[in-house]
Amino acid sequence: MNTLTQPTGHDRLALRRAILRYSATSYFIALAVVIVVLLIWWALLHRILNFGRTRDYSAFDSLGPEVLGWVQKYNPFFWWALVILASIFILYFLYSFVRSLHRRTQQRSLSAHHMQQLFQQLSPASIEVLDWVWNTRREPITVGVLQRTLLALRLGRYQKIRLCQEHERLLTEALTPEDKVRDTETLHTF
Repeated sequence: MNTLTQPTGHDRLALRRAILRYSATSYFIALAVVIVVLLIWWALLHRILNFGRTRDYSAFDSLGPEVLGWVQKYNPFFWWALVILASIFILYFLYSFVRSLHRRTQQRSLSAHHMQQLFQQLSPASIEVLDWVWNTRREPITVGVLQRTLLALRLGRYQKIRLCQEHERLLTEALTPEDKVRDTETLHTF
């Protein structure tokens, strides 16, 4: 393997910048929505708990002092359970919202102009990894493809591609002419 053609830190930086260019707005929207919803919930949470503390349960007096004592004793637990249950629903909503926004961002197509600029910044090795990652040629390159390319570069995909090519070359050399003919005939029978 030629070390001069290895992906560089500059390639990863160029990919991160391209990803950020297309996803920054979504990240800011997600962050703003989460902060606003949590601040509103924090204010409502205190109101709910204060409401529960100020409740007068004297109407239960007709049911007997035991019931009234029981209701007053367990009153805080009821309101805390209500707050915890509502918090779980709110957190689930926020999680779903952020995941949905992230998926939509990953599906965002990149313009041809930006791809041309990106290709000029990337080394041939990184372009080869991007080619390996982009497996659905009927769809344009998306932010998700760039994210997977960046991850593949971090995980050493270029070296694995080179090793696969070397294995293929060695296997081709090792096959006898009869094996090559038999393999070709086998492929045509399927």
